[in-house]
Amino acid sequence: MNFFGTIINTLTLVLLIILLVSFVLLSLYYGLFYLRIALYKGKKYPKNTKKPGVSVVLTVRNESEALRDNLVYLLEQDYPDFEVIVIDHVSKDYTKFILKTYKESYPNLKVVEFLQDVNMFKNKKFPLSIGIKSAQNDIILLTECTCVPKSFTWISEMMENYRPDTDFVMGYSGVKSAKGLLNTFIRYDNLAYTASSFGFALLGNPYTACGKNLAYRKSFFFQKGGFIKHYHIPNGDDDIFVNENATRNNVSVCLTNDSYVLSEPKTTFKAWCQQKAKRMSTQIFYPIGDKILLTIYPLCVLLFYGSMAAIVATNITAESPLCLLTYMLTGVLVLKLVWQIVCCHKLEYKLEGGKVAYFAPLFEIYFVVMNTIMYISALKGKSKRWKQ
Repeated sequence: MNFFGTIINTLTLVLLIILLVSFVLLSLYYGLFYLRIALYKGKKYPKNTKKPGVSVVLTVRNESEALRDNLVYLLEQDYPDFEVIVIDHVSKDYTKFILKTYKESYPNLKVVEFLQDVNMFKNKKFPLSIGIKSAQNDIILLTECTCVPKSFTWISEMMENYRPDTDFVMGYSGVKSAKGLLNTFIRYDNLAYTASSFGFALLGNPYTACGKNLAYRKSFFFQKGGFIKHYHIPNGDDDIFVNENATRNNVSVCLTNDSYVLSEPKTTFKAWCQQKAKRMSTQIFYPIGDKILLTIYPLCVLLFYGSMAAIVATNITAESPLCLLTYMLTGVLVLKLVWQIVCCHKLEYKLEGGKVAYFAPLFEIYFVVMNTIMYISALKGKSKRWKQ
């Protein structure tokens, strides 16, 4: 086949343009979101000489085992002035007794107990609001009972990012490594979510954050009306509140190694999908601008592979082998895959995400399809009440 003859073919020319544009955009995405986070050193702030009081807040429901194993890591933090507030929302297991045992040894533990479900709304927003209201300190640091801080200086590391104009501090929540394909899927998905959320925050558009490691001011929370605007939405106690109130100037990103928390991964595919569905269900309430921005990356992935497949399909004939066009397509594909793997490897090293980089190209395609299906399902379906 004459290569230049192929180029002047209108359909092939259009497909090549789509391929090259999507390749450039994907390359920029990996650089700006994966590599930039991997190389991020944080802003150079002078050390805080005065440590502000901190209230660590978490809401639980039937999580006695996780509390028994993990609560001590919160209570033993090396920080001069902090309390841990656990909201027990109508637990039916041994949560009450676990908390009572801890309270005997740790006076900085405060328990807010709901004896009956008086929640007029859905999920944990109402009990969480009550827990925040009961805090004696202005700075609220959110986490979950399934999370373990990577170090006993977790609170200190997060507080180093607080300044007078700071309303939010975003911290990283990783996933513990385990054997099996499911765990690899979960760790890659968490890295991709982190790349998106932190990447946009560093670019000046903090559209979301994870409530497993997130700090904001109590005064700011109530000044903005808390969760009142979206009490009717079952999920999004962290996600939607950040989306509505975070700006370019009031968010700080904390990515120091000792500021990480690690959470227990789901052990079944069904449980993991339910967890993802909850997160995806809040995206339908984002402003149109955020929806468009979040569509660009998956659209580029689909256009990249779709246009490449279309070029091959429309140019393979018995009389016209691909020749030079084959080399061009192969070169673009190799460059894309190598750059993606390198950037993902740097990111997983920074965030201790485990060895997932070499699977990134395959996982990327899978998750683009999976997330699209989940998003469409979220548009049609209704979320369930909070149940753990």
